[in-house]
Amino acid sequence: MFSSEFLLLASAHLLALASPGPDFLLLVRGALRHGRGYGLAASAGIAAANGLYIALAIAGFSLLQHSPALLVAMQWLASLYLAWLGWMFMRASLEPAPWPGSAGRQAAAAWRGVGAGFLSALLNPKNGLFYFGLFTLMVEAHTGLPRKLFYGVWMFGAVLAWDAGLVCLMAQPRVAALLDRALPMVERVAGLLLMVAAAALAVTRSA
Repeated sequence: MFSSEFLLLASAHLLALASPGPDFLLLVRGALRHGRGYGLAASAGIAAANGLYIALAIAGFSLLQHSPALLVAMQWLASLYLAWLGWMFMRASLEPAPWPGSAGRQAAAAWRGVGAGFLSALLNPKNGLFYFGLFTLMVEAHTGLPRKLFYGVWMFGAVLAWDAGLVCLMAQPRVAALLDRALPMVERVAGLLLMVAAAALAVTRSA
């Protein structure tokens, strides 16, 4: 039987996963532009960064909570990274979209996908604060380490499964054929949203 604590924790985590953010935009664009292999690699990178934050939360401390200077630095890095990623998306939208099933989808190396996904999730300070908040507010102080580890493994698996499932959906021939026609627009919109998010984060830090 799942405890009410686990159900509450898992529900909050799944709701957060369903909320589109930079990781979502990166996966959709990556799957459409470079194919399923690249998208799955990016999913692994995102899950790895989330796993790092989950491990820190389980350990009972948050580097971001206890180091304001580190939090500010990460927010500035995140702003610069999102702006750069948005610019790359905008520039890529000027390139022709690959034909469905073409080799052009596989041009990007898998390690690039892992790196892009890892940086996207790692440089988002909200991820660290979110996991620390989950374990602080929803997990009882007397909950043992084995149960906490189970929670962590569950959330890591949920992130990986959700993102990989999204990539596999994007890679379905019918879905890919439909979205390929809209790829330049998808990249322009995604790039614009990322640059707006970068500007908003920078303005928040400057205020």
